Amino acid sequence: MDEMTTLKNFRSDTPAADRARLAPGRQRLLDAAAERRQHRRFWQRAGWKLAAAGAAAGVAVAAVLVAQVAPTPDTHRVEAEYATSPEPTDGQWLYQKVLTRRSTLNFRDDLNPVPKKGAPAYWEDTQETWTQYGSGKTLRVAPEGLAPAFGGADRQSPKKLRRQVEKLPSEPQQLLRSLSEVDPVGGTDYRRIQYTFSSVDTIPSEVRLSLFRALKAIPGVVVRPQLVEDAMGRPAVAVHPSDDNSYTRETHRRVELLFDPETYEYRGERTMMLVGGMIDSKVTTEETLLSVSAVQWFATAVNEPGVRP
Repeated sequence: MDEMTTLKNFRSDTPAADRARLAPGRQRLLDAAAERRQHRRFWQRAGWKLAAAGAAAGVAVAAVLVAQVAPTPDTHRVEAEYATSPEPTDGQWLYQKVLTRRSTLNFRDDLNPVPKKGAPAYWEDTQETWTQYGSGKTLRVAPEGLAPAFGGADRQSPKKLRRQVEKLPSEPQQLLRSLSEVDPVGGTDYRRIQYTFSSVDTIPSEVRLSLFRALKAIPGVVVRPQLVEDAMGRPAVAVHPSDDNSYTRETHRRVELLFDPETYEYRGERTMMLVGGMIDSKVTTEETLLSVSAVQWFATAVNEPGVRP
């Protein structure tokens, strides 16, 4: 319970969802249970979904964090129904889809991007990947068909990442030190947490809470006071280092982690050009969106790459 209180305080400046806002989400859970009884697949109806284990746990977390609708027996039944999905076999593949919207600015250097003539303000890119659960081999959709991605077999396997994350300690400083095993590339504590959220397909609810506690413990990490949108237009909570960190000062760019405001599942990232940066040789007077993504993990593994759940 202390972890949940910590996370609630962490986003205390973010507008809290009221009972009316959460009612549709609760109703969707109840509708899902009804459709399951009619032998219809919930995941097909709901479209792109994050992994089931995290989603159901996130609903319970959100109920405490934002103090909303009291759980009912139906709510608990639906959560139990979708709380787990079978662990993939080593030979199965996890499917991920990432939608990214990028500004059409042409960067001559970090502080002087120039708009391309005749181009729209943003272009969209959809990346689909299949990662083998046991080996970490990753293939992506390319013009010539499926091609290796992310270093192919050199990437840590989803199975190994799951095991490492499950063992993370709950104490924030110990957790931050342990993340060096999850993210071998290194970097700042914030960078390692960023890697963990973006790379691990399933994070147990108690570990996710510990990761938020660790974020809270990193000096200068803040929550944006207003909700933002991911690349799919869904509302999101943005978490980022304060603007006085060295990377932001040098580049005038802020990198934000995006989380679902109700379940606190990872949704993607945003990169903003801050006031004082330069676009088309002019000093910016307001924040400018450079890129925003929407990351989707599917709950069901497939037997071969190229197959979509």
